[in-house]
Amino acid sequence: MSRLAINRLLGLETLRLDIGCKRVGLRLGTQLTTGKLPTPLQSGIPSIEAVDALRKTMIALCAPLPSKKRVMEVTLSDHLARSWIVERLSGLASPAEIEAVAEAQMRETYGDPSGNDAAWVIRLDATPFANRWPAMAVPKVLLDLLMEIADQYDCRVGKIQTRFVHRFNAWRVNPFHRSKRVIFSLDTPDGLTIGIRNGEQWQALRTHPPLAMLGVDLPAMLRRECRIVGLNLDDCKVHPLRWLDAGTSS
Repeated sequence: MSRLAINRLLGLETLRLDIGCKRVGLRLGTQLTTGKLPTPLQSGIPSIEAVDALRKTMIALCAPLPSKKRVMEVTLSDHLARSWIVERLSGLASPAEIEAVAEAQMRETYGDPSGNDAAWVIRLDATPFANRWPAMAVPKVLLDLLMEIADQYDCRVGKIQTRFVHRFNAWRVNPFHRSKRVIFSLDTPDGLTIGIRNGEQWQALRTHPPLAMLGVDLPAMLRRECRIVGLNLDDCKVHPLRWLDAGTSS
């Protein structure tokens, strides 16, 4: 039985928490409340001051809720996480070896010093028979804080996803939108994420500054990402994803 089915069987409400760089949103049913972060979150490992500010903001949003067991599902701004494609190496025989490869390729992609891996929690979609695997990394200090807040308010932690992953998964439930080459994009005020799929495999997954800061239009960015993986934009279907919680988009 899936986690969603179990939660429905138990009659648990879903509390949806969205964390942006400047604002936090909390949705229960149709009610959305938001709070501005006094110390904005930056990409990379957040400072102690930023984590404390996030903790206080989340507590202020959760405190008025009636005491009740709930499921907390979390979306994170893509700017606060890391996304990349892990190139599969031949001979990998265990989850530990796969994790080691993902960590090494993250260091290479982001220029991390050796020994910085412990500060990140990596989640990897190691699909069998695929040559490229999408990976996401979230600062461990943010995950620890989410677990702390969930425990404080008697919540069971459900999905923790970036906004891009959340919107892509919502798109995937519709089988009529499938195509051989698809480019997905999600632009919010704090980040532009572009993902490219060729058939059933990911070719690219990367987060950039938002279009408003880049000074270029979306087609120019899509062409750039296509060139990197040897594709032509004209041969791809473009599918812009939309982030619905406009009040917490940054």
